[in-house]
Amino acid sequence: MSALALPPMPLSRLVAAYISDAKYESIRLFRTPAFSIPILAMPILFYIFFGVLLPGGRDPLHMAANFMYVGWTVYGVMGPGLFGFGILVAVERNQGLLTYKRALPMPTGSYLFAKLAMAYVFALAVMAILAALAVNMGHVTLSAQKLATVAVVMSLGVFPACAIGLFIGAWAPASSAPAFANITYLGMAFLSGLFFPLPDGLKTFQPIWPTFHLAQLAMASAGLPHKGEIATHLAILVGTTVLLVGLAARRLSRAG
Repeated sequence: MSALALPPMPLSRLVAAYISDAKYESIRLFRTPAFSIPILAMPILFYIFFGVLLPGGRDPLHMAANFMYVGWTVYGVMGPGLFGFGILVAVERNQGLLTYKRALPMPTGSYLFAKLAMAYVFALAVMAILAALAVNMGHVTLSAQKLATVAVVMSLGVFPACAIGLFIGAWAPASSAPAFANITYLGMAFLSGLFFPLPDGLKTFQPIWPTFHLAQLAMASAGLPHKGEIATHLAILVGTTVLLVGLAARRLSRAG
């Protein structure tokens, strides 16, 4: 055995390290108003305006209210992963923090796991608030079981969102990462038809956006009309996630 070889870390310490990193990453960003306020407030305020106040309860069947709730839930779930990775990874890479972390006696994957866990915490908070608003103010008629099912399916959206954000964070300069993240976030939301029907010319390109496939899964879980096959949507989301994570990992291994 080489003199430099270290004994493997006990499983209990390994798990504790991952949990500790995830805990403090979430606390750090909850205490950072520039991150936490937009991530939590934007989907909630937009939903109140477009999903509650603007319709004014004029839909007697509440179908539009149900669709609007699903659309804004997709929007809210994508934000934490996309910005948590897209901006923070770019800034921390620019500051040399990733290089510094490699020299620390910490598990290799704890950095990315902490950000993934943070994105889940923020996504769960957004979904809980949106569900409460939908039931009490938004005229949504989905049962508690369907709301829970939508939340479970929507939690899958954290993975492709984090993958897209990681790709941006790995390749974009820190100064332009916020612009790339915002353009991607808004572009995917509106061009996938989350909030309103698209013209025929744009409908052709809907399947290229991960938000479209996530929205179809959410609508299916809510018992609403949806397009395409569930297996197809899942395969595209998984493939997109794996591809973008692979490209980001390659970039970070060379220039991280």
